Amino acid sequence: MRGRILVAAAAVLVLLGGCSIGDIRRKPPPRPTPSAPAATAATFEVRAGSVPVPPSYHLQQVEFVDQALGYALFARCGSGSGAPGPGEVCSAALVRTQDGGRTWNQAYNPRPEAKGFQIEADRQRLVLYADPDGYYVSRDSGRTYDYAAGDTNAVRVLRGEYQVCCDGDEQQRVVWFGPGGKPKPTRSQPDVPSLRAVGSAVHWLFAAGVDDNGRPVTAVSNDQGATWRQVPVGGASGRIAGLRIAVDRTGTYAWLIGQTDLISWPSIWFFDGQGWRSMGAAGHPDRFTSAVPLPDATLAVTTPERPGLVSGGAFAWVDWPVRDCFLRGLTDGTLFCAAGPVNWLGVESFGERKWIRVLVGNE
Repeated sequence: MRGRILVAAAAVLVLLGGCSIGDIRRKPPPRPTPSAPAATAATFEVRAGSVPVPPSYHLQQVEFVDQALGYALFARCGSGSGAPGPGEVCSAALVRTQDGGRTWNQAYNPRPEAKGFQIEADRQRLVLYADPDGYYVSRDSGRTYDYAAGDTNAVRVLRGEYQVCCDGDEQQRVVWFGPGGKPKPTRSQPDVPSLRAVGSAVHWLFAAGVDDNGRPVTAVSNDQGATWRQVPVGGASGRIAGLRIAVDRTGTYAWLIGQTDLISWPSIWFFDGQGWRSMGAAGHPDRFTSAVPLPDATLAVTTPERPGLVSGGAFAWVDWPVRDCFLRGLTDGTLFCAAGPVNWLGVESFGERKWIRVLVGNE
């Protein structure tokens, strides 16, 4: 009781004395605005199947064809490293998974020693390049091979039905890879300077080049390259160094991506049936790594910070667990991201994307 009387008396003295402790009617300062919480990565499954390769072999490359079928290439060079020194040769081991990295089995390597190796694959073929021997092509997932020597068409055919060809030619052309795996120029060629990129959709064939001022020039065909017409690229400015046409796996949505350098955020256009409409990405970061078009008319993007989506003129971060790795779209809709022994599969599942971390190593 005595304590309460003393407190009350002190309060009265303050009110009457007008001491310089401040105006007690003043509202308390607002609480500081909390900073935005860091994005939490989506949950994911981890697969770390045993790889039947000796520990002295170093992982060189991982390639997935779809969410189930994948290959991994290991090498051991004379110095004991994964890269050859002058005059050295390397031994290579090839393994295959058919259950998305849960288990791995040995695949046949027709050329176990060479200066270097590389693999590319689709559902029909596995192509092994052994330097300087040439290309070996398997049509049964690495069980048997045909030797293709130095025929680059053995690997080019894996990269799309329509392509820019050919590296050694004075002038690049649009070519079509038919069932025989040999390139054939389209009936006519697009009138674009310095042809850089080709893409195909259900109803359209696209071609893009760069003029002397570094601005993209594009043409389209709706009769498989028999005739072409130029179409505008809205708001094109600056000097474009790299140019790519990306089409979603359903062949519905096409994007034109132009880069001034390897790391800056690119210029992005969306094909609207009449031309390439500039697509803003409000809120995008400064740096860029890769992009894959999705069947919902969005563009999935990876950056050195986090992944995101471009949609409706805006950029938004997503909580995918992948980071700064090069994202690719596989034929079944799976997103694949390889970063050495850590690989990611983003599998479509009832409108959502389930992420799987596939660890590939032998140590």
